[in-house]
Amino acid sequence: MDVDIVAGYLGVGKTTCILEMIRSEPDPSRLAVLVNEFGDVGIDAALLGEGTEVVELASGCICCTLRLDFRTQISDIADRWHPLRLLIEPTGVATIAQVVRSLRHSDLVDKIDGARVFVLVDAVTFTERLRESPAFFTSQVRQADVLLLNKTDLVSPGRTEALRAVLESMNPEAWIIPTVNGRIGEGVELPAPHPLEDPGDAEVLTGLASLSYEVGRLVGRREVRDLFDTLNTGEMGRIERAKAIVQTVDGWYRFDLASGLVDERPWGPAPSGRLVVIGTDMSNETLDTAVRSFGGK
Repeated sequence: MDVDIVAGYLGVGKTTCILEMIRSEPDPSRLAVLVNEFGDVGIDAALLGEGTEVVELASGCICCTLRLDFRTQISDIADRWHPLRLLIEPTGVATIAQVVRSLRHSDLVDKIDGARVFVLVDAVTFTERLRESPAFFTSQVRQADVLLLNKTDLVSPGRTEALRAVLESMNPEAWIIPTVNGRIGEGVELPAPHPLEDPGDAEVLTGLASLSYEVGRLVGRREVRDLFDTLNTGEMGRIERAKAIVQTVDGWYRFDLASGLVDERPWGPAPSGRLVVIGTDMSNETLDTAVRSFGGK
């Protein structure tokens, strides 16, 4: 099988991009997805199940404690479902080099024909992120076969071109594609999967924490929206990413906080309501109280 790694920082749009990949696949049944989430309660696997086998690997990161589990899951996917293509969504803090190193392990040499690395870059926040953690984000960009400059609808055409020039200088060999909602578009040429090479060392991003909750009862949309708006103010810490899928009085809804923007939209039903918040210097007690007020635990 061929493997596509879909990487990028928290909130850049990886899950949305994978959804677009699934929807554009002529036969989604020959596609499998492996999701590694940064937290104890996963959400992305519930969002991705559209006629495709989705395997969730939560409670850790592919690049560190779950490396053996990661290899085992890939081997199991290959043996059980025989997909033609496997999409891997690492956590937003995973280093691509360590993911690739796991894929090159001798346990998987007969399972993987070729691979590509897609890295999503947030057109809104990339300059700030690069300034804060230059080694990590430079490593991400340099490991990419395809750079998806995402959220270009939220910035000016001039900024899009300026960012494109920066990315070209950082990785002249990568294919750079401006996108909205991670959608590559029909007819866009992409590089072919290739044998994986030794990726070398990479900078690890540290310091982030995750709080995960299950939301077991019917909630008001306004309650959840108010929480996300509060998270966006910084009152509860520096929140890098928050996401939820919950059953409201108006039906199932998905909530997202990314790039300083809050979004809510109707969504298909999930096995249970879930909320994940990722950030630094978080006020855990205040957040726990707020979530418990509408039935989270």
